[in-house]
Amino acid sequence: MSKVAPALCSSFKGVLPSDLLEKYTVEGGWMRLEYDLAILNEVHDQIVASQGDSGGKDGQSMEARRKQRQGQRQDMNDGEAMQLLKDGGFLS
Repeated sequence: MSKVAPALCSSFKGVLPSDLLEKYTVEGGWMRLEYDLAILNEVHDQIVASQGDSGGKDGQSMEARRKQRQGQRQDMNDGEAMQLLKDGGFLS
């Protein structure tokens, strides 16, 4: 958790490490952490993709990596997404 906190705090502005401790140490905290990390990774991927071609990366290889990451993600339908949010305490 200590290595994750700086990345989460810098990505979600205004979040303190103590806020994360309170958020993730309650029932359903691991699901919340996994959800936040998924969002964090998506934000990171979008930032990297928006920086254009750098370091010898071409557009085709970036697109191939993006498609590969999308293929690795578990597709969930709307009902499953709603249930995940309810289970995590985000919706009632």
